[in-house]
Amino acid sequence: MKIKLISLISALALVACAAPVTPLEIQQAQFPAQPHQAEINNEVGTFLKANIPNPEAARKECSPPRKAWARQQIDKPANFGWMVVCDVNAKNNAGAYVGTKPYMFLFTKTGNMTYDPSTFVDINDHVQFLDLIAK
Repeated sequence: MKIKLISLISALALVACAAPVTPLEIQQAQFPAQPHQAEINNEVGTFLKANIPNPEAARKECSPPRKAWARQQIDKPANFGWMVVCDVNAKNNAGAYVGTKPYMFLFTKTGNMTYDPSTFVDINDHVQFLDLIAK
C-alpha cells in the first residue's frame, strides 16, 4: 500500500510539472521558413535509414507541415516550428510489415527534431498545432 501511495504522489508531481505553453510564448515564437518537400523527404529519409530495418521498403505517408510547438519532456521549454507527422509502416527483419507507427518531425530555427508520440503519456502535454489552439 505504501508503494502505491508513493507512486500516486510521484505521478501527480510529474503532472504538476507540466508547464502549459502560454499565449505570450506563442506570440513571441520565431518560426523558420516553411520547409520544402525536398527538405522534408531528406529529414524523414535520414531518420528512417538510422532507425528502422529495411527503410527502402517502408511505406510512409506524411502530412503537410503545420505550425506547432513540441517538447520531449513536459518539464522542458517548448520548441516552435513546422511539424510534419508521418505514418510509417516498416518491415521487420523477417520481411513482414509490422503496422503503422507515427513519427513527428519539427523543423525549427535551431535545427530539426524528431518525436515518437508513443512515448508520451498525454500527447497534449508534448505537442500542439497552433491552428487548433483557441485564440
